[in-house]
Amino acid sequence: MNALVYRGLLLFFKNKQAVIGSFIGALIMIILYVFLLGDSLVNSLSVLSHPKLVVDTWMLAGVIGISSASSTLGSVSLMVRDKERSVYTDFMISPISKSKIMLGYFFSTFLISLLVTSVVIIVAEIYIVTLSKGTLLSLPQFGLLFLVSLLTVFCSSAFMFFIASFFRRIDTFSTMTSIIGPLIGFLTGCYVPIGSLPETAQTVVQYFPLTSGVVLIRRILTENVFTAADKPAMDPIKEELGIVMNGQNDVLLPIAILIFSSFLFLALALWNVKRVEVKR
Repeated sequence: MNALVYRGLLLFFKNKQAVIGSFIGALIMIILYVFLLGDSLVNSLSVLSHPKLVVDTWMLAGVIGISSASSTLGSVSLMVRDKERSVYTDFMISPISKSKIMLGYFFSTFLISLLVTSVVIIVAEIYIVTLSKGTLLSLPQFGLLFLVSLLTVFCSSAFMFFIASFFRRIDTFSTMTSIIGPLIGFLTGCYVPIGSLPETAQTVVQYFPLTSGVVLIRRILTENVFTAADKPAMDPIKEELGIVMNGQNDVLLPIAILIFSSFLFLALALWNVKRVEVKR
């Protein structure tokens, strides 16, 4: 299994297109913010003391969340490519158990996404401190941000791994990823503030597992940007931007959702692979 993890890491970072593609979702988010949403959002939050800083941190939290998902798309495609080239079949007929082979693919995807997301977190903090004139997160805040990002990456990897388990051709999988990447941006409230969506769409967003991770990332990054003067307008704005969901500031419930969803998607992916192999 360790050899498969190492192989996945090596092949991914040798593929420049895959590495660049991992940042596409983040770039889309930044372009939307700079050219379309940025000014209108800042103007709508003019009642706050630092509306630009609030919008910057909200946007960068979305960039981190999107990166955790989009980076898995490029790395998990290795499994689909191996299926198409029959390399996957060679692995499956080897003495190694199918579960270990699949976990090798999964953990390489997870580690790649974690590395990409960590880079994005560092860049986001530099942006907040140097360009947005915000404050650096404290050590406990950094620790919580890393934990939440790790769980979000784990959930994203399990979800994409489950999706990829249905595909055997890289061209059809690539078509699917071009759709599911932007879709995740909307389902997590990254491209458009959750409060501006129709009520039905808000319900879908709230129950989408990855939203829990993105909401927690927003909450951590925006923790230092609101002042005492913002208190009267703070709660409705947090609901509008998806910093708080359903008026709850609880941390344990979103974390529990991420953990449960991760193992559910991973178990379904392993079951689906075994089901397909038995049919063959």
